[in-house]
Amino acid sequence: MQTDKNYDAIVIGSGIGGLTTAVLLTKIYKQRVLVLEKHFVPGGQTHEFMRVKDGKKYHWDVGVHYIGEMAKGVMSRKIFDFVTDGNLKWNKMPHFFENFVYPDFTFKQPANPKEFEKALIAKFPNEEEGIKQYFKDIKIAAKWFQSNSVSKLMPGWMYSVMNIFKKDNSGLALSTTKDYLDSIIEDKKLKALLTTIWGDYGVPPSKSAFVMHSLVVRSYLYGGYFPVGGAGAIAENMVPIIEKGGGKVLTSCNVKEIIIESGKATGVKFNKKDKEYIYFGKNIISDTGAYNTYMKLIPKDVNIPFRDEIKNAMDDFSTTTLYVGLKESAEKLGIKGENYWINTSYDHDETFKKSKNSNEISSAFVSFPSLKNPKAKSHTAELITFSHYDNFIKWKDTRWLKRGNDYIEMKKEISEKLLDFVDKYIPGLKDLTDYAELSTPLTLEYFTEWEKGSFYGIPATPDRFKYKWISPKTPVKNLYLSGSDALSIGVVGAMMGGVFSIAAIKGMKGFMKIMKEIG
Repeated sequence: MQTDKNYDAIVIGSGIGGLTTAVLLTKIYKQRVLVLEKHFVPGGQTHEFMRVKDGKKYHWDVGVHYIGEMAKGVMSRKIFDFVTDGNLKWNKMPHFFENFVYPDFTFKQPANPKEFEKALIAKFPNEEEGIKQYFKDIKIAAKWFQSNSVSKLMPGWMYSVMNIFKKDNSGLALSTTKDYLDSIIEDKKLKALLTTIWGDYGVPPSKSAFVMHSLVVRSYLYGGYFPVGGAGAIAENMVPIIEKGGGKVLTSCNVKEIIIESGKATGVKFNKKDKEYIYFGKNIISDTGAYNTYMKLIPKDVNIPFRDEIKNAMDDFSTTTLYVGLKESAEKLGIKGENYWINTSYDHDETFKKSKNSNEISSAFVSFPSLKNPKAKSHTAELITFSHYDNFIKWKDTRWLKRGNDYIEMKKEISEKLLDFVDKYIPGLKDLTDYAELSTPLTLEYFTEWEKGSFYGIPATPDRFKYKWISPKTPVKNLYLSGSDALSIGVVGAMMGGVFSIAAIKGMKGFMKIMKEIG
């Protein structure tokens, strides 16, 4: 055992939430921060990986397919600019950035809310009243989330006073997406269309909170963006800031335990290259999710009253992704960089149920990262279908790259099915394919430590927004959460979780200081 180093703060995990926390502590509070990452590259779900075939290098992102609210002047863009020293640039996707494909119609979403609303009314004229109400309500639900989140940072007495004068829209926000839409819309095709992007938050309409749906839909009302240089450019522009401030970002570090002494978090134990290390910090911030933090990293003898609630909240929903290298640009097929959401049914809940016990393909999300990144030097696509960890549970006790021939054959079969399925709707894609590699929920679990490959963390059901432990604050002194389970899912949600973790550490004044620094 080796014991070494003391830091002002230690961050477990280098996802966007953890890196945001680390950069803010470095830039604003001049702290030395240690970031520990299990993967051999930093970035968490924002990292990229590469494969080489015949001298050609293919790059893919694993979680950043597109991001909303990145126009100049928008707060999320301001934060990104601050934590990357303005070095990360953004490329806006085409005006029609979403292509929703259904059995008997296709709908293209424009990057303008008024145009979007007008196009929906033109296609579903009998639902005009419901459509207009929908656009009003997604804003109301999103604002409820914002005010509710900020108010939790306030002292108890101020929070109570604020709630007296605040209009309570929790009934709207915390209804399921299905129940809400059923109350204002009759046409099943319109309801399916409006919830097409449920994959962006990982819970189908009958289970998802309307507030989560609203946050995601609102974030894309003005289109989608992609990092210039690829998703990996995010960590590439954040890590040097941490290191310049005297901190470190260490990869291939498997954190085993958060050290807690006399009810206070004081350090971490981790393994790196078969050696055990102990590092100490004044504050410990976990960016590994609520499940990993409370169920795995905090010693069992530490009383955490909501462990059972966390365990019961988890689901095995995940994805299977085919990473495709293309011989030529997908522009040859008429693609301009838009996403494709392909559905064979208008019932997303039924699609979700079918994927529970089968690897048959009935829906897919298709992204073309090389067309979103102006610096891309090779041509790529990503074909994603929803799946469940339990479908792969046979191999759960095997290791990455050593799961056996039957696992390899199963991956080949799914790869062929997924490529054939998408080729029906984007003819010529299969012929354009030069390289293909499939990841499963087991891959996600291995690299991210997310339980059962559930990369969105705690599912975005109405209950999620009622759990008091979905918070940057923990019952353990000097221990905080960052990332998606500190606030909300998605890249921007996890980044804001990083901001809120600073607010939990430094208080409301700290939050205001951050906002002032960011401008």
